[in-house]
Amino acid sequence: MGETSWAFLLVGTFAAVGAAMAIGTLAALLRYHRTGVFPGADEGTEVPSSRITALWLRVGIGVVLTVIGVVAIDRAGIW
Repeated sequence: MGETSWAFLLVGTFAAVGAAMAIGTLAALLRYHRTGVFPGADEGTEVPSSRITALWLRVGIGVVLTVIGVVAIDRAGIW
């Protein structure tokens, strides 16, 4: 494996983790919005607004990590 392959694996993994974090958290938030229950939680459990805000922040961080990873791959020319 050459240097380019290792760089792609490293930066690509960084981008993939960010995308998975954003998509998974967004899916949980959309389910909560639709049903009023988070995945794996008991019905009727009250969710504080600070928790919802933290989850939206997590989606934002995941998107930023994904964008940084994709831009790094593009700039390195290993796409």
